[in-house]
Amino acid sequence: MGGEPAKYWAFISYSHRDTRAAIALQRGLETYRLPSRLVGKRTAMGEVPAYVKPVFRDRDELEAGTDLRATVREALAHSRWLVVLCSPDSARSPWVNREIVEFKKLHGEASVLACIASGEPFASRIPGRETEECFPQALRYTLAADGEPTGEETEPVAADLRPQGDGRRRALLKLVAGMVGIGVDELINRDAHRRARRMAMLATASLAGMAVMAVLTVMAVQSRIEAQSQRAQAEDLIEFMLGDLRKKLDAVGRLDALDSVGAKALAYYAKQDAGRLDADALGRRSRAMHLIGELREKRGHLVEALAAFQSAAETTAQLLARSPNDGNRIFDHAQSVFWVGYIAWLRGQAKEAEEAFLQYRGFALRLVQIGPQNIDWQLEPAYASQNLGVVLLDQLRPAEALKAFVEAKDVKARLVAARPHLLNDVADSFGWFAKAHEAAGDYASAVSAQGERIALLQAKVDLAKDRGAQQHLANANFELGRLHLNLGDLAAAERHARIALEQADALSASDPANMFWLSQSSFHRLSIAEVQLALGRRDEARHAVERVMREIARLVTSDASKVAWQLKLQGRALALGARLALADGHEPSTRELENYLAVAHGFESPEKRLKPDEASAVAVVELLLGDALLRRGMPDAARGHWQSAARRLDAFAGQADYRAQTQLARLQLRLGQRTASEAIATRIRSSVYRHPAYAELANELRSEAGVRLVQLNRREGSHAIRNGQR
Repeated sequence: MGGEPAKYWAFISYSHRDTRAAIALQRGLETYRLPSRLVGKRTAMGEVPAYVKPVFRDRDELEAGTDLRATVREALAHSRWLVVLCSPDSARSPWVNREIVEFKKLHGEASVLACIASGEPFASRIPGRETEECFPQALRYTLAADGEPTGEETEPVAADLRPQGDGRRRALLKLVAGMVGIGVDELINRDAHRRARRMAMLATASLAGMAVMAVLTVMAVQSRIEAQSQRAQAEDLIEFMLGDLRKKLDAVGRLDALDSVGAKALAYYAKQDAGRLDADALGRRSRAMHLIGELREKRGHLVEALAAFQSAAETTAQLLARSPNDGNRIFDHAQSVFWVGYIAWLRGQAKEAEEAFLQYRGFALRLVQIGPQNIDWQLEPAYASQNLGVVLLDQLRPAEALKAFVEAKDVKARLVAARPHLLNDVADSFGWFAKAHEAAGDYASAVSAQGERIALLQAKVDLAKDRGAQQHLANANFELGRLHLNLGDLAAAERHARIALEQADALSASDPANMFWLSQSSFHRLSIAEVQLALGRRDEARHAVERVMREIARLVTSDASKVAWQLKLQGRALALGARLALADGHEPSTRELENYLAVAHGFESPEKRLKPDEASAVAVVELLLGDALLRRGMPDAARGHWQSAARRLDAFAGQADYRAQTQLARLQLRLGQRTASEAIATRIRSSVYRHPAYAELANELRSEAGVRLVQLNRREGSHAIRNGQR
């Protein structure tokens, strides 16, 4: 800290999304008075001051690519310390990163302090949790010789404002202690003594006020009776909002109105002392958190949704521990467990999802034993069976999945008379029947099940008002279009895909904030584009793909953790774009394909395998990338991608997933395994599967180009082996 005296004790670097926290931190640092016994003491940092002020907090933030202003540079140069307010927003902020780099260049690495406001330190090292990282790159790495934060990885010690960390007061004391060179324990102890003296003074004053309080007691009792009456009325209103009102708003799909319901319920409970709430009030609070979580999931914010559901689960678990045989408490906690598992399933965490759904089923069966006449509780095993069926389907166990789906449908169909809204759920069961039949190779039964699903939904008298039923209807037409495309019936495929797109676009237009509906429109648009490409209508297909790519950017911005958007939707769009480029005589962008594969690798780990449809989408992109690299004269790189794609699809070799098998056969042909490729082609030929991709496989096997491709890759394969031996 040598040289001319510093103008500022500290410079606070932060993202402007964290402005409120930064203002509070600046105020806390500047107003904290160090204990008088320490003021003037000599430490390694110099003489201990009475206050660590002034503290500089920049009020402007420039766009990425803009240099630091002269005023900011001057403030950084004349500050003793840099305090980085760490959060996921600051970790992504190029502005914060530059301030850290500039300060390190001026003052070195040791004068930077970290203060965690939100997020998780080093989450970038944990697959699937990268978006929670709170430390900016310049904080996690030392400066390299070129002045960029790419040197050695560091382990910054941080004050932690979060309740589960140091808490606000202790975090503030840690920062002050670090700045002035005093042991944090010494400062904390003296701060505690100061607070104790203040409390003694307050106690003395309180004795004087007791006489006055005695006079006011009678008035307080009367006020309490009135307050209890008002609270009862408020809780009746909350019950209505979370019950009947929510059901009506669910039906019309208004997220903004549901947002208001959830926010008002939480605002009410935020004013209450949680420790004094009874079990019923805590149960309503957990239901409000469920609503908030559902809304965040529909808007595509899975991390925030999971936080809401986990918060609800903590509350419902405590209530269940108090009354382990109370059916209401079991029911509430079962809902929390389901939602935590559902978010895990959406994020591709199959193991966590299965564990949660099995736990959910256990609670559901207990409910039926406790209240066999309670319709809500009778439904829980049906929902649990359907959830497990989905997980079994992801694990390539269609027969077991179908059995679970039938069990779920039978329960729901039996209860439709008492609960007419269950008709949507019954229709949904037929959709899952179709998925299981398709996975088993029974396309006729799959088409029939989707037809029954459409008939059920179209028979609803309130279809025009029921957004949920409309979404199911759009999905049923989308699935029928996809099945007909697999059967080679392009006309029927296009007809159903157009119906699905019209329905999905109408839903998305009714609530632009609903990211789920936007994603459904994007999937449906790609289905039409795939048919158009097969029919040779490339211009129409190209326009559809370009629009979907813009929509994907919006979806991923809203939530980068959603696997369906990042892998399935984006993979299909990139693959179609690459095929269109090749059909037009152009080279596809290898950079886009490589970037996509890098994202896909980020979703994988030894504990987390991609679902079949996700793995298939990634494999198709990798096949096309290999083809593009071969055209560029890079056979070794091409072969590496084909081998990687083949490994992804090997698991489907004995399954009835003909689309995956088709791509596997094309990869085997490229890898010189013509016999294996022809064996798969023969197996597919004996089925009803006639997707355009199968025609491409048949053409490659028949053509001289296919023979030359095998011969070329046999030669390149030998070359690659020799290189490996060296």
